[in-house]
Amino acid sequence: MAFRSIVGLGRAYGNTDVLPFEKSFFAGGANDLRAWLPRSLGPGSYQQEGTGRVDQVGDIKLLGQAEFRFPMYGFLEGALFADFGNIWLSRSDNDRPNGQFAWNRFMDEFALGTGLGLRVNLGFFIFRLDFAIPLRDPTMSPGERWVIERFKLSNDLRVNIGIGYPF
Repeated sequence: MAFRSIVGLGRAYGNTDVLPFEKSFFAGGANDLRAWLPRSLGPGSYQQEGTGRVDQVGDIKLLGQAEFRFPMYGFLEGALFADFGNIWLSRSDNDRPNGQFAWNRFMDEFALGTGLGLRVNLGFFIFRLDFAIPLRDPTMSPGERWVIERFKLSNDLRVNIGIGYPF
């Protein structure tokens, strides 16, 4: 069993109110919330509506991961994992409603995903193939966030390829 958690807060310094893009937090991808594309989740329960905006970033990040790793055959290993978390803004943003962190709703804005993985462990190098699905999507309406009920393999399965363990 392997566990990881990340708690992060970034604050702008000097004459600006926003963090530089490369210092901001993001969610999704092969080493993060594997059931979402990189930088596609958040902030908070904000939902993109055809804005064309691809990279979602925030000032606050909470992430938790658990992974059960097991040997299969020779250099092949398997993994069963669950990831949860999200990013938020520390200040309100009119362009991204519901993106600001709020103590009374942040737990309801956690995304949850799970999946299976295959690892080729060559000792000095590990190739990883993870298949993940979302269970809970905070961008949906509050009564519809458990998306596992509407799961469609063709739309919801995310395949991640990586080198090394995700954490």
